[in-house]
Amino acid sequence: MELDNLLMAFVPSAVVAAITYLLIDRFLKAESKRHILEIKKESVKTTIPVRLQAFERVILLLERIDAAQVVKRVITPDMTSGQLKLRAIAEIRDEFNHNITQQIYMSAASWEKVVKAKDDAIKLISITGTQIPDNTNAIEFSKKVLGVNEELEISNAEAIDFIKREIRKIF
Repeated sequence: MELDNLLMAFVPSAVVAAITYLLIDRFLKAESKRHILEIKKESVKTTIPVRLQAFERVILLLERIDAAQVVKRVITPDMTSGQLKLRAIAEIRDEFNHNITQQIYMSAASWEKVVKAKDDAIKLISITGTQIPDNTNAIEFSKKVLGVNEELEISNAEAIDFIKREIRKIF
């Protein structure tokens, strides 16, 4: 008889304890998910402007490392073609190195386009440098860069368009 009384007291208590445990466990898991979503939401508020700024900087970089633009920007009247070639390549590398950390905010495919654009600009200037003696006037070199650029149809437009498409996917 005592065992019956003991079981009658214990079984309902065990059921209540199990139900309480399950409810508390479910509540804590839901709260944990809610907290993680809040953190992600705050993170997105912070990272979206930073990522957008990174994309802006990379597009500006692509504009600044265009071989024709670099040559126009760094040429001075007293330069030789050899000096201009070295200065233009150094300018492209400096611009690229200054913005290299922007790659963490974009896809690998986009960054590959940026690297290819940089390499193409350096290649264009180097190829042109082999066609003109180093002691030639820099103006002749710059004209030749523009001509070779048109011949080879080297442009950063493909990279810029690719990055713009990536921005549209994200935002």
